[in-house]
Order: sequence, then C-alpha cells, then structure tokens
Amino acid sequence: MTTPLCFSARLLLPFARHLSRDPRFAPELLGPLTGMDPDERVPIDAVHELLAGALAITGDPDLGLKAAREIFPGEYGAYEYAARSAATWREACETGGRFMHLLNDALRVAIRVEGDRVFVELDSSVPLPRAAADFQSAAFHVSSAYIRPPGFEPDYEVWFTHPRPDDIREYERTFVGGKLRFDAPYNGFTFPTEYLELRPVSADPQLHQLIRKQAETMLAELPRAQSLTARVRDLLVAALAGGTPTLAHIARQVSMSERTLSRRLEDEGTNFKALLDDLRQRLALRYVRQSDLSLSEIAFLLGFSQVSAFHRAFRRWTDQTPSEYRKAAVSAHT
Repeated sequence: MTTPLCFSARLLLPFARHLSRDPRFAPELLGPLTGMDPDERVPIDAVHELLAGALAITGDPDLGLKAAREIFPGEYGAYEYAARSAATWREACETGGRFMHLLNDALRVAIRVEGDRVFVELDSSVPLPRAAADFQSAAFHVSSAYIRPPGFEPDYEVWFTHPRPDDIREYERTFVGGKLRFDAPYNGFTFPTEYLELRPVSADPQLHQLIRKQAETMLAELPRAQSLTARVRDLLVAALAGGTPTLAHIARQVSMSERTLSRRLEDEGTNFKALLDDLRQRLALRYVRQSDLSLSEIAFLLGFSQVSAFHRAFRRWTDQTPSEYRKAAVSAHT
C-alpha cells in the first residue's frame, strides 16, 4: 500500500513552539500540533496548507527561519543521532542522505565534490514556498552546529533559489558567518572539501553502528510513499530533449487521463505547467553554470525549439542572459 508524501511531525514542532508565543494563536489552535507523536506522519500538502495559514495570520515572511532556530539537540531522534555519531563529516552527510525519509519523503540530499569545494544540494520533489525552503536549509544548518567543535567558525555559503528579499537580517541572524546567495541553481550549501574529514565532536563508532541499525529498521517500516510529482519529473527529464513534453504525452505514460493527472498533481500541491517550468529552470541553471555545453545544446536538451525562446525563458527566470549568468558564475569561483 502506498501513501501520500509526508513529513515527520518532528518538522512541525519547531513551528508550534515559535507560534505558541504569538498571542494571535490560541493554545487550542496549536494544541493538535504540540500534542502530536513526534513520529507521526503528516501529508506534505496538509502541512503546506497549515503553513500558508500561519503566514497569513503572522504576515511574517521569515517564519521558516525563526522556526528553525527553535530546534534543540535531539529534536530529530534516531536520524539526528545517527549523523551526530558518525566518524567524519562526510559520513555524517551521507548518513543524513540515507535516512532522510525518516523526516521528509520529498527531499533528496545530493553531495558533490568539485575541486576544493563540496556542494550539498537539497532537492525537493515538490515545490516549496519560500518559508518552507528557508526552514529546510536553516534546519540543516542549526542541526549541523551540534557536530562542530566549540569555537569553530566554518567557511560556508548558503544557496537559495528564491530572489533576495529586501530585508535579509533574519538570514544573517540564522546563518552567522555564512555567505548568502540568492537566485541560486538550487537550495543547499557549499564548503571546503577538507571539512569532509573533520571529526564530529560527538563521534562514537560503536554508537553509530547501533543507531544505524535502529534507523534502518525504522526506514524499512515506513509506508512506501508514492509521489506522482517525482514520477512526472522523471518522465519530463527523459522527454525534454525530444521536444516540449505535453500533458497528454505524460498522461499516457502514467496511464491516466489528462484530467486525472492534473487533479492528482493538484492534490500534491503542484501542476503540470509549474513542474515543467521548474524543471527547465533547475536544469538550465545547472547546465549553464556547471557544463561546457553550448547554449544551443542546452536549449535542445531543455526542449526549446529555438535558442531565442530559451534566452527569453532564462531572462524571465534570472533577469540575466545565459551568457551573463555563466560569466558571473565563473567569476564567483575563481
């Protein structure tokens, strides 16, 4: 049996603690959240509806950052202790990626080494509102602080796909000492490769093996999450180079009518047009920044019939031409 994509209730508790100090949220309103079993699973679309309601009431675009600062040691249970007891930062990162489904069915953590820099990509299979994306990155940062030695001041950058807000004081307060980069190709972090071999302050090989076994058991017992969004994204990637994939084409691939596919995607908080545009944007930023492909080759891979159409779309995404973006990306890492 499959289930909708879910978050662990552990991800909701910091929001509940933060909002509990706001007089506009009566205790009976937050009671269902604060009283949840931490290991309960909550559908992601329901969580995003709750978040939208909280944002409407507070009018606070920085809600995700403030909630992440409410996270305390041990908040994430076996997932956290498995990472904190790892022998190296590399093992901690890999452990976090391995057991991410204990917290989040939609998130994939990808770790890539390029020269003297490590890039950690937080790739969500469902579109995230700004507050959710902020919380996701800030939660990683706050949790990682528990494995750093006292007084250690890391050299790191934090990347956000959304545009730079007018006021970034809450970002600076959350990511102390980090370089903030907005309009980035993906949400995530980058830091020196040498950090991968650092030893977490709580490293304990025996405890690590014990907790990993527990985490593996918990992972195996989770309901198998079904993400139509992720499946459609995979089909779009395969179909892009053959031209612009249509709703009708993808619907045939998943054996659904166009109407059913549209409704199911809406149930997961997205739609076909948004998925296609988001995927093209992600791939475009990655190809332009990280490859030697010509712009005409990139346009072809993204399903644009003309390079001029790709240029117009790229400028809409970034307010830059592909050439300007590539030049700026090269300059930033030289």
